[in-house]
Amino acid sequence: MMYTEGQRRIYGVDFSGSKTACSKIWISEGIVNDGILDISACYPISEIVIGGAKDRDSCLHAMRHLIKGSGKGIFGMDFPFSLPHELLSSGNSHPEWKSFITDFPRRYSSAEQFREEMRSLAPGNELKRLTDAEVKAPFCVYNLRLYRQTYFGICEVLGPLVIEDSARVLPMQEPAHDKAWLIEVCPASTLKKEGLYIPYKGKSSRESEARKYILEEMLDRGITLSSCIREAALKNTDGDALDSIIAAFATSKAVMQLHLLRESLPQIYLTEGYTFF
Repeated sequence: MMYTEGQRRIYGVDFSGSKTACSKIWISEGIVNDGILDISACYPISEIVIGGAKDRDSCLHAMRHLIKGSGKGIFGMDFPFSLPHELLSSGNSHPEWKSFITDFPRRYSSAEQFREEMRSLAPGNELKRLTDAEVKAPFCVYNLRLYRQTYFGICEVLGPLVIEDSARVLPMQEPAHDKAWLIEVCPASTLKKEGLYIPYKGKSSRESEARKYILEEMLDRGITLSSCIREAALKNTDGDALDSIIAAFATSKAVMQLHLLRESLPQIYLTEGYTFF
């Protein structure tokens, strides 16, 4: 299925599975025209939670609602969509991704159980997926700094959407013209690819200048945004706003090749997942 510029709205999502996810999840939205991503909005998910609730369940519900209501949106999501083959298969040499996703909540009742089982299956090792190694992802999917993102992303975002068939997860599923598309991105990997991987999260003047430098470079490489959005990204010292902009940028670069993926990618990416960067 071909993608046409401006046909689908781009969403870059800096995801979080923490208890404070409502303030940590940031979303950037835009449209691609003439090869340039025009970002028109950048906001924490707390701004769209109905009733102003701040708990994690409410903000993840708002995330699903945004995806389902986007029509033909393309969401670049910053969390792993699957596990390494060795941990995914559980004795099955040809695991099926959809079954894994829909069965995930039954297999793992909590993020902590998920991490402990992964560690027990690979004692002393942090196994990475093929795509993690290729894009130089900082952490494996069950690393201490990432396991909650993996767990809540799969359990509370992908799982319900897949079960309802209200969105399509690429490249593991076939795209549908009338549903939102979800792809996995990694802002850190994008920054490494662009030669911009420098410390930028923090309150010091050095980190503030780093955010400014990265954003200016991103503007030169194919995005536009308002001064208001630029200011919000610079003031957000945790870097979540900037990460959502980077996620949107990575998504905008990925969309032109999406229709080729299922025909060209080796089978392992259709089970382990594939990171666009």
